[in-house]
Amino acid sequence: MKYFTALFLIAGLFLLPVSVTAHTTTLLPYIDKDGRKMVRIIHFHPATGSDLMGIRLGVEDSKDLKGLASIFLIHENQEKNLDAVAVPDYYTVRGARKETYSIPIDKKSGFFKPGDYIIVVKHKAHWKKHQGLYIQKVAKFYINYYGVMSDWPNRVLNKMPEIIPLVQPCNVNAGTLFRAEVINEAGRRIPHAEINIEYLNYASGETELDTTATGLVNEDIAESTIFTDGSGSFSFIPPRKGLWTFTLMDGDNHKTIQGKELEFDSSISILVK
Repeated sequence: MKYFTALFLIAGLFLLPVSVTAHTTTLLPYIDKDGRKMVRIIHFHPATGSDLMGIRLGVEDSKDLKGLASIFLIHENQEKNLDAVAVPDYYTVRGARKETYSIPIDKKSGFFKPGDYIIVVKHKAHWKKHQGLYIQKVAKFYINYYGVMSDWPNRVLNKMPEIIPLVQPCNVNAGTLFRAEVINEAGRRIPHAEINIEYLNYASGETELDTTATGLVNEDIAESTIFTDGSGSFSFIPPRKGLWTFTLMDGDNHKTIQGKELEFDSSISILVK
């Protein structure tokens, strides 16, 4: 395994290497064995391709299985629930086989008209005993049909902190600028917010991540942290193609559950070409 750690100065902000601290929900586009376009939802450490954890809708958290609240799609400002079309399956990373979901990208699932499609995966809030607080996660991934702009510049998470792209997230190439702003649940920008960045060396044509087998993904890893500027936005230049995930850590929501703090982590993944 080759470790890739970067130190950049971007938009006046240092990008600093950090250690892996939390699981991230990542959405990976792929082509299945029958040639169908799919998006797989996995919950692990993208920066290391390790510590895969199972996910299932409607279940309560356990040691190896995390409960999802919902999976839905946004297109033309309309929300479509994907719980019924998300296919429960299993996936293997580093020899660990755990529960995941795959979403067919087809007309039945709601993907057929020109424009932007935003897949959203929302976790249940779960208790972190060693931190003494609850954490809730939400993840987004963007797909575009026919180059028509419809939804990507919009806020799509109702009363939740969110990262909103300021450039077309489906059209970011290695070496070009990705910009975004972060907002709290009230829709106000969050200055100096912590953004965790994780990189996975992955291309949309690949169907496996099991690094224990020969001939699969040649894994490079990176994890770093930046902060938004005084206006609540950030800029980043992905140095190479692959899947880059940006997570707003504790999105300034000031909520509690049963008197305990609720930390809300909101992420966006982009497939850099």
